[in-house]
Amino acid sequence: MQLDDSRQRQLWDMILVLSMTYAAVEMPLRLVLGYPPSFQLVMLDTAFTVILGLDLCLQWSQHTETRHRFRVGLPAQPRVVWLLWFSLDLLTAVPWKLLFPTSLVPLVQLMKLARVAQRMAQWRHHEVQQANLLRLIFFVYWLLVAAHCLACGWLALDGQTKFVSEVEAPTEGLTRYLRALYWCATTLATVGYGDLTPTANAQLIYTMVVMFLGVGVYGYMIGNVTSLLANIDLAKSHYRENMERLGAFMRYRNIPLGLQRRLHDYYAYLWENRLGYDEAAVLADLPESLRVEVAIFLRRDFIEQAPLFQGASHELVRDMALQLRPTVCTPGDYITRFGEEGRDMYFISRGTVEIVAEDGHTVLNILHDGDFFGEIALLFSQPRTASVRAVNYCDLYVLRKDTFDRVLARYPGFAAHIHEEAEKRRPTPRTPAPPGAGTTP
Repeated sequence: MQLDDSRQRQLWDMILVLSMTYAAVEMPLRLVLGYPPSFQLVMLDTAFTVILGLDLCLQWSQHTETRHRFRVGLPAQPRVVWLLWFSLDLLTAVPWKLLFPTSLVPLVQLMKLARVAQRMAQWRHHEVQQANLLRLIFFVYWLLVAAHCLACGWLALDGQTKFVSEVEAPTEGLTRYLRALYWCATTLATVGYGDLTPTANAQLIYTMVVMFLGVGVYGYMIGNVTSLLANIDLAKSHYRENMERLGAFMRYRNIPLGLQRRLHDYYAYLWENRLGYDEAAVLADLPESLRVEVAIFLRRDFIEQAPLFQGASHELVRDMALQLRPTVCTPGDYITRFGEEGRDMYFISRGTVEIVAEDGHTVLNILHDGDFFGEIALLFSQPRTASVRAVNYCDLYVLRKDTFDRVLARYPGFAAHIHEEAEKRRPTPRTPAPPGAGTTP
């Protein structure tokens, strides 16, 4: 048995977690209450045993490479770790319920919960965006499992005796369990109402142990919840710190109110759309291989849509994607102006810009997400034939001419193709190029 697809592996991990949750709840409860298993429970027990056996086969098949390393030499520590985990899988895969149905031996299978903890740690590692939420969910899960087991331990010590508060007939099994769970919850939460109290010495010792455990759980829970809430709000805290620093600067330098409002709006836009993080700074912290993959994912479509780059090789697109620099323009900003020398090409990631004629009022065209402008400026250093003005907040990618020339020099064959296309599209001095997507303003 081997799972090659990540979705299949996640599905199997979920099946294993559900199976172990069933075992952690039902096995201790059956032992302390002594009820006979129904046909449905027998079927569930059989399915549980089959799942543990299949997981054993899966763990063996996934370590083919490790077993190969055993033959060619493997450091002692990884070998011991793998053998310990596999021994646990082998031990818990034995159908102990069939061999010892009324003893404590089947509880050995609950050691498989260590595998559940391992899978949960892997989920948190891979689900980066939801790591804090998963941390809270897993903490609640283990707390409930522990409370259930402690309640079953109380029932085992209680035996045939009644709680001190009982004067009526012996209670039903469900009621006894709920009372034990209630005692466990009040003790772990350090509340301890005292309406359910121990009578035997064993119960007294057990209660003291649970009390000490409850103090630790209570402190751990408070600390983790506080840390979790702080981490969830980390981006907003970073944004607030920046806003406070900006406010202090503007008060110190007496920035005009109109400009203050624009600065606040700019940072608010960065928070709402980027959570205050800079794309260039994030990419700069990545290793080369990951930076290339992320840059291609974010920018490949923009480059391939430009007619100048149609038919470009994957290597050329990759190099161009690495050279694009993100920038943000606020509403009303002039990205380019009529008559200035063109040195950059722009790709619109988000936002709307308008092409404005020489008079500064006539709108010749409107460009949206995915459009581009200024590509002729990469080839000919000539004045702009129109102005480009941001209608709203715009996320743009900029490709500079010097960078473009440096990359294109490594691809002489494609450079000749680009120069041919550029000569066809080059505007004459008396006939401005028609503005629009893919046309230099």
